[in-house]
Amino acid sequence: MRRVAYIAGRVAQLVGMWLLLVDLFTAGPLGPNPRLFAAGVVMFFAGWSIIRLTG
Repeated sequence: MRRVAYIAGRVAQLVGMWLLLVDLFTAGPLGPNPRLFAAGVVMFFAGWSIIRLTG
């Protein structure tokens, strides 16, 4: 069970980083979309907190 939580946390971190990169590279003249950027940050920190709890 611990290993599954660890893998889920790492996947959440990767998805969060991917969202941040997509948002930065698809940003228009007004800058990145704040909702998508916030979703990436929240996803990354959720994965980070899952990893911290399993360790």
